[in-house]
Amino acid sequence: MTSQATVHGLLERNARKYLTEEAFVTPTSRLSYSQVNAFANQIAHYLKNSGVGSGERILILSRNNEQFLFSFFGVLKIGAIVAPINTRLTKEELVQVLMNIGAVGILYEASFSTMIHELNHAISTIWMHCIQNILQFQHHLPTSNLDLPIRAEDPCEILFTSGTTGTPKAVLFSHDRLRNLAAAICVEFHITRSDKLLTLMPLTHSAPLNCFFLSGIYAGSSHVIADFSPQLFLQSIQSEHSTITFAAPIGYILAAKELNVQSFDLSSVRVFAYGGGSLASTAYIQIKSAFQSDRFYQVYGLTEAGPNGSFLSPDEHLAKAGSIGMHPTLNMELRVVRDDGTDVSSGERGEIILAGDTLMLGYYHALHGISEVTDHGWLKTGDIAYRDEEGYVFIVDRKKDIIISGGVNIYPREIEEVLSSHPAVTEACVVGVPNDEWGETVKAVVVLNKSVTEQELRTHVASSLADYKCPRIYQFVPELPRNANGKVLKNDLKK
Repeated sequence: MTSQATVHGLLERNARKYLTEEAFVTPTSRLSYSQVNAFANQIAHYLKNSGVGSGERILILSRNNEQFLFSFFGVLKIGAIVAPINTRLTKEELVQVLMNIGAVGILYEASFSTMIHELNHAISTIWMHCIQNILQFQHHLPTSNLDLPIRAEDPCEILFTSGTTGTPKAVLFSHDRLRNLAAAICVEFHITRSDKLLTLMPLTHSAPLNCFFLSGIYAGSSHVIADFSPQLFLQSIQSEHSTITFAAPIGYILAAKELNVQSFDLSSVRVFAYGGGSLASTAYIQIKSAFQSDRFYQVYGLTEAGPNGSFLSPDEHLAKAGSIGMHPTLNMELRVVRDDGTDVSSGERGEIILAGDTLMLGYYHALHGISEVTDHGWLKTGDIAYRDEEGYVFIVDRKKDIIISGGVNIYPREIEEVLSSHPAVTEACVVGVPNDEWGETVKAVVVLNKSVTEQELRTHVASSLADYKCPRIYQFVPELPRNANGKVLKNDLKK
C-alpha cells in the first residue's frame, strides 16, 4: 500500500473509511472519496503505462472540476510532480513555463483543446493528453491503488508565484510539507469530518489548494469546488450548507456590492476566510454588515511558505483591522526584523521573516535544479511591517513597492487604503513614477463606481494623510491591468 505519509495517501485513506459517502460536489458531478480515488488510479495507471517516471513534471490545465481532482491525485500516485497551471495564461506564457520546469507533458480539460492545438505547434517535444479522453477510451484501466515506493520527503507539487514582472517562479513542495500545512490549518480552524468546504478560488493558487482543499482532505471533510462568481458563491453556501469558505477580499467586496447578501441563507458558515490582502476597518464594517456575520478570519502567508504564516481571528477584526494577527500558525515562527536580522522595537518598521515545517523545498528550474532561498531556515517575505504595543503585526507594504520621494519612504498601501475608503472608489493602486527633482512622485490609478471629481479625491486623501504622501498625479481607468494570476501589473501603471 502507498504510504499514509503522502498527500494521495490521505485520499486513499478516506476512500477506505468513507466508501460511498458524498465528498465532492463539482459543477457537473457529485462524487465520493472512493469514486475520485478510482478515477485518479486510472489516470495513474495510464501515466505509468505511458512511461512517466518518478520526479517528472506534469502540468494540469483544468478549471475547478472533477477533471482537476482526478489528474491532481493521479499524478501524485506515480511519484511524479504535479504542476497546476493558471488557465488564463497565453500560449507563449505556457511554453515558457513548460520549458522552465522541464515538463514532460500536460493533462488538460477538453474545453482547452484549441489552446492545446496551438501549443502543440509551438512545442512538440512533450505529450498532451485530454483527461476526459483517457477516462472514456481507457475505461479498462485498473481502479486499484498503485504500490509504488513514494516517500514523505519526495517532491510532489509545483505552484507558480504570481510575480508582476517576468516569468513566475516555480515553487516546489514535498508530501510531508503539504501534510504539515494541512494538519496545521485543521488545528487552527478546527476542521473536522463534519465540515463542508467551499472552494471557488482557482485551485492553481496556493491558499485555496494547499491551505483549504488539502486540509479538508486531511480531515475527511466534504468539498464544493467550482469557478468563482459572486452569485455562485452565495448560492453554493445556501444550497450546499457550506461551513467554511475562502476568497480573496475582493470576492466578499463584490458580493456585498453586487448582490443583496441578506437574501441568501448563509447561517451554515462558521468560517469566512480570506487572504491575499487585508481589509481596512471601513471595508470590514461594510462586509460584516452585508453578510450579517462576524465570523471572518484573515489568513496571511506566502506561496513559498505553503502558504502559512499567521491569522487574524473574528474577535480581533474590529480592534485590529488591517493586522495579520499577533501569533504565527501552528509550528510556524514569525519575526519582524531589521536589515541586520535583529528584531524591531514596537512601532519600528522591518521585514517579516518566516520559519517552519511547511516552507517550500526551493525554487525549481530545469537547468539549475532546486535553488535554496532561506537564510538559516528563515524565509524573507519582502513584506515591510511593524508590531504595535500589543504585538500585533501590520503590513505597511511590499519592500519592492516602496516609493522614495525626496529621500523619504512612502508606502503605497497606506494611500490605497485611504483612497479605497471613499464610496466612489472601487479599487485604487498607487505607484511611484520618475521625477527629475524628487526622484519619484506619487501617482494614483483609480477605478470608480460612480462619478467623483479629482479634487474631491484630493480633499479626501488630504484629510487623512500628510502632504508628502498625497498623490500628485491621478489617472482614472475602467479596470486595473492584471496578470494571469490576478496581480496588478504595477510596472504598466508607471508608464
